[in-house]
Amino acid sequence: MPEIPAYKLIHHGTERLWADFTRMVRDLEWTSTDNTVLWATPRLASTKCIFAQRDDGDYFSTIFENTFKYCINAAFYLTVPSLQGCGLGSKIWKEAMERIKATGKIIGLRAVSNMVAKYTSGETKVEVSRLKKHKLTVDQMKEFCARYDRPSHCIQFYHEMDDDQCKDLLRFDREVTGRNRSAWLELFTASEESEVAVLFNDGKVVTYAGVSTVGHPSANTFKIGPCFASSVAEFAFLAKWLLMFVEKYPSDAKIIVAVLTGSVGERELSPVLGHRISDELVTLFSEIIESKMNLDKCYVPNNSHCHYDG
Repeated sequence: MPEIPAYKLIHHGTERLWADFTRMVRDLEWTSTDNTVLWATPRLASTKCIFAQRDDGDYFSTIFENTFKYCINAAFYLTVPSLQGCGLGSKIWKEAMERIKATGKIIGLRAVSNMVAKYTSGETKVEVSRLKKHKLTVDQMKEFCARYDRPSHCIQFYHEMDDDQCKDLLRFDREVTGRNRSAWLELFTASEESEVAVLFNDGKVVTYAGVSTVGHPSANTFKIGPCFASSVAEFAFLAKWLLMFVEKYPSDAKIIVAVLTGSVGERELSPVLGHRISDELVTLFSEIIESKMNLDKCYVPNNSHCHYDG
């Protein structure tokens, strides 16, 4: 077991710590976390953090908390590979859990499938849902999109929309998710790492989807999500438009679509999309929590560590 060097716990991120954290997430090739999340997390008022930092400033370990009305989501529980297994991460975890428990809120987190047994033996015993990933090349996504006729609705990219249209997107997102996610969406849509396409009917938002970069630029990987729609054809049409953003990058791009169990995405999109890969993400809570998400609109959830499913 490696010896833990001298370190201190701090509850605010410096520019260096945030940069080191971002680089490690990308080095670990976390395809569940896109670059908009890494950019937005330190900017969200809901984010609290614990960093373990060596006296010379080196990053050692982290855990973040994002606070919602009824729950606190624990995320980015990470320790540098050279110190894994020495107990440093456990110290941070213990402090975070004590802090969350003191609030009386429900604890939430997302785990890879091989870590579920560990987390369900502790505070988060209730499995809420799973995210099942599909991975496609650009050509495979184009072939999928070509199977469907264009919907009759008008389409715009977010950066082309006026203020009233942007406000209506927030209204539509609240209707689908049951939550006010304006702080997150304003950052998501402002990021240079993302593009958002929106369908309108009679001047009102009826469907939208986003795409964002994932990991180091050399990975050439992208994630579609969220997509809140009324049909697979709408998803396919939006995905076709979002490929314009992907095609700014090298031609061997990979596209990830993570589908939520219990949603219309699992029922209707997964069977026709294909190309499913094996890894799953499991959402766990300390208690049963009632989701207000309209699962009949959720073809792809947000899949962000800043938010539980949706």
